[in-house]
Amino acid sequence: MTTPAPMSRDEVDFAIVGLVAAHDRISAAMYALDAHPGLVVLRGDDLRGKTRRVAIETLPRLDVLWSQFAAVRSVLDRVKTVRGERSRPGDDELHELTVLLRGPVLPLAPDGMVVDDPLAGAPPNWVTAMGLAQELERASAEVTGTLDGVQSAYAEIAARFEPLTKALDRARAAAEALGYAATGSEVERLDVRLAEATFDAMCDLLDTAGPPSALAAEIEAVTARLADLTRLRDAYPDRVRRLRAAVDEVAAAEDETGRAYAVANEKIANPGLPPAPDAVPALRAHLAQLDQLHREQRWPRLADELSVVERSVAEARERAAHLREAAEGLLRRRAELRGRLDAYRARAGRLGLAEHAELAVRHRTAQDLLYTSPCDLPAATRAMVAYLRYLNELTERGHQ
Repeated sequence: MTTPAPMSRDEVDFAIVGLVAAHDRISAAMYALDAHPGLVVLRGDDLRGKTRRVAIETLPRLDVLWSQFAAVRSVLDRVKTVRGERSRPGDDELHELTVLLRGPVLPLAPDGMVVDDPLAGAPPNWVTAMGLAQELERASAEVTGTLDGVQSAYAEIAARFEPLTKALDRARAAAEALGYAATGSEVERLDVRLAEATFDAMCDLLDTAGPPSALAAEIEAVTARLADLTRLRDAYPDRVRRLRAAVDEVAAAEDETGRAYAVANEKIANPGLPPAPDAVPALRAHLAQLDQLHREQRWPRLADELSVVERSVAEARERAAHLREAAEGLLRRRAELRGRLDAYRARAGRLGLAEHAELAVRHRTAQDLLYTSPCDLPAATRAMVAYLRYLNELTERGHQ
């Protein structure tokens, strides 16, 4: 080992100040490393993949850094002891301080660990205290960067899973509030799957995209379904009240249709109408079933049945209006035919055919059919068409 040239007292003191400053910086960095959250992650027992490889590389390296830091501190303690014995160190002290401060006094194994017994095993690599301190600063900053990356990945994965955890918490609270055990058990099942997915992600957080999309979709679906059921529970009184009012409207519409049917059956022969609408009794029975489902808190079934009733009410109202229109349409058709017959009669008068015998017979036939109750609309239509055709023939022949 080469002995460096003796240092002066000023050189010694300047070197000591530099080593103390480096030691203090390294000390702060090492204790920050020891408390780093990323280190807790790398010390986990179930790491896999890229994260496990980083742990295998980083944890032994951290042990090396602590070994080197302890060695630098030991040298610094010895330097302080030697320098503190006399205000003006003699040649022996300056020689020892020179060796401690500038000499390669620290033996390192190939893996960087400080060797306790330099004479045993392979020859070590001897380094100076200040050189090792400088390398320690660089290496500790590098390890800190690695741990920062681990912690950042941990925070990112946690942030990706957190919305799903909160969504399940809301879903669980909603299921409990609804008293809906089936969905509650589904929430628990998803909670287990989320915990497993979170664990898997954290085992290799440096190479994980986040929660499985299928799991996220299922959690979103059950959360949305429970939110819908909660809204249903809260809105049910208003919805069923509106439904009852709508059923009353259907009842009134069916009564009006019934009256239109009665007139049509009286005035029109063989009207060909379908049976009169009578949906109200079934609708009111269905409403009673809804109330029973509400009392039993059978929310999914209630949601389905409520939609069915709302749709049935709308269809019944539409059917009643359609059938009423059909019945009243028969009467309007009769009125239309009467009006057309009168118009054709007036035309015949203007053409001087009012007294035409055969034309008058055809007119009387059509008129009798249209003004007889009940009216045979098909026969009346044919008779009126026959009258019009004969009128047109007479007009074309020049009133012959």
